[in-house]
Parts: sequence; C-alpha cells; structure tokens
Amino acid sequence: MRLLMAVLAAAALLVSPADAAPQRPDPAGALLAAFDSHAIVAKSSPDVGTFVFDLIRDPRFPGRVNDVAVECGNARLQPFLDAYIFGAAVPEISHVWRDTTQPSCGFSTFYEQLFALIRQVNTTLPSSRKIRVLAGDPPIDWSRVHTPADLEPFLDRDASITSVVKTQVLQRNRKVLMLFGLGHLTHNGGSAAVAQLEREYPGAAYVIADHRGFTSDNARLEQRLGRWPALVPVQGSWLGSLETTYFPVNRDYPPGTRGYPGVDAYMYEGPADLLVREPLSARAVLDTEYLTELRRRASAIDAPPDSIEWPETFFERERSSGVLLRG
Repeated sequence: MRLLMAVLAAAALLVSPADAAPQRPDPAGALLAAFDSHAIVAKSSPDVGTFVFDLIRDPRFPGRVNDVAVECGNARLQPFLDAYIFGAAVPEISHVWRDTTQPSCGFSTFYEQLFALIRQVNTTLPSSRKIRVLAGDPPIDWSRVHTPADLEPFLDRDASITSVVKTQVLQRNRKVLMLFGLGHLTHNGGSAAVAQLEREYPGAAYVIADHRGFTSDNARLEQRLGRWPALVPVQGSWLGSLETTYFPVNRDYPPGTRGYPGVDAYMYEGPADLLVREPLSARAVLDTEYLTELRRRASAIDAPPDSIEWPETFFERERSSGVLLRG
C-alpha cells in the first residue's frame, strides 16, 4: 500500500499544474469578447496568416457576429453576394471583388477564400444565425465608365463604407467584423469610416492593427510580444507606454505621444521577417478577358502608364517585391 501511494504521489507531481505546459493564448476569444461592449470590431486586412479563417471556423463566431464587412466588394453587387453567401448557385461570383474601384482586389485570393468559407459555414447554421457578408466599396458599374469624370462619383470609398455599416449594421442593432485597410479604421482617422461612424455612434468600434514590424528595435520588441498568434491590448499594456514613433503611423504626433493612436489592440501573427505576402490569384492572372477589361478601365480613366491600374505594372511590382512582406 505504501508503495502504491508513493507511485500515485509521484504521478501527481508529474502532471501538477506547476509543470504543465503554459496555456496557449486565445486571440479569437479575446476578439469575440470585444463584441460584448462594441457593435464593431475592425481589423486591418487582408490577413497575412490564417487568423481570420480560423476565426470564421470557430464555433463561437456565429453566436457573436452577424455580419462581415469587406473592403474588396462592390456594393452594387450586394444582392448577388447575398445569394452566394446564403447558398444559391451564383455564376461568376468573382465580379464582386474584381469589379471594385481597386484593381488589386481583382487578384486577391483572400476574399475568394473568405467568401467560400463563410458560405460553407452558413450551411451548418439555422437561418437566424447565418453570417452575412457586406460589400463596402462604392457601387460602381464599370461598363458605364468611359472617362475620368465617370469615375469621380465613386472615389469616396470611406463614405461608401460608412453608409453600408450604418444602414446594414448599426441601425439594425447587429454586430459586424470589419476587414479593411487600417487607414479606414482608426478612431482618430478624420474622414476614415470608423471615425465617421463614431461621430454618430460614440465608442461603437474596437480597432485592431496587425503587426507588420516596429519601426526600430524590432527584434527586441517582438520578443516582448511573446508567443503567437496573440491579441495584445494597447491601453494598459507595455504597448500603450511605448513611444508612438515605434509604430508605423502615417502622420507626425507631438513628442512624447505614446501608444498606437486610434488603435485598441495589436494582432501578432509572428515576426515581421516571417510574414508572407498574399499570393496572386492564378484564375485572375490567366483570365485574358479580365486583363483586357482592366486595360480598358485604365485607359478610360487616363491612368498613368506606370500606375497599378495597368495589369503589367501591377504584375511587375508583385514580381519584384518577393514573397515575404519585407522581401
């Protein structure tokens, strides 16, 4: 009996909490918890890792989020997108992200995969919990754009994003995950969509910036971020006490300013030197009709020869940039 008790005691020590592996962080849980006090959680995109896809797959997601609003989506095609997301057989769904005001959207693999994933998740959900995808880009009809003046009414992208989120989410008491470039999302962004929305709905948004590298002393600061993926609040953490100059902000702030202005949390998916670029869509690259249409659009709006509105210029930029974000 004494020998048995000794063996059991030794076994207990082997699996004691003190010796157990540290619990992995739960960034998805932290993000979803933000919906307890915010109607909007806004994250910079597209995702350089797998976090967003894993978040959509998370069984907790449908119970907390009603809508996903995206940058690469033509608002004119919202009925078309709704039909696809809710399971209808829709031909050429790629028009939703190919026919936006931003030609780079047309070569994205992120949105193609995101839409298909949400459509599949919806097949497992009752009607009341199905996730809707909202297209935020202006409702342009490229077949009617023949001069630069024809494009002019569709250049205010933040106004379109603001209108979509206000009418489809906030006025309906719904919850939305916004996936846009950070310039559209910061609280202090002036004309940025989130800043506009919060003038009427104060405190509606929780803003997350993705880590792309600190502007100096990056290796040491990345070590402080620890394991990944992780979602680190800015306020109340060491990030909030860090001088603003360490963050890749796009304007000057007074000396002594600290934290990441306009941002609530920081998403760390790994060291900046290991982050990969989003690959181009082979379907788009090999679609000669689509490339011809992009050249027509570039010519119609008098795009300069060296601008990315021209497919050849865009391809050359991507070819020379490498596969890593810092490549």
